[in-house]
Amino acid sequence: MLLPRPEYEVEGILYEVLELITVGRARRPRQKFILLSATAEPQYIPLEAEGELVERLRHLPLKVRLRVRFYVEGRLWYPPQGTPRYHLRLVALELTPLPAF
Repeated sequence: MLLPRPEYEVEGILYEVLELITVGRARRPRQKFILLSATAEPQYIPLEAEGELVERLRHLPLKVRLRVRFYVEGRLWYPPQGTPRYHLRLVALELTPLPAF
């Protein structure tokens, strides 16, 4: 029996919006961004937005406080030469702006 994909939430400040990349034959856009977590020891968390969230993310100002709902995607890639590589992505499902502290 397969379990449903777990989802997580994190709150923090939109620290940086990185490069827009396109992947696959359909050239789907992915927008990477960094969230500075609102925790006792702040963490720089790299996440990715896909689909309609790409455009939404691009209209958010830096330093806005956000709640991000996301899932974890882990893959094993076998390159043509070399050893297998593990890839981990945190993929945003929802971006919710929050009031300032």
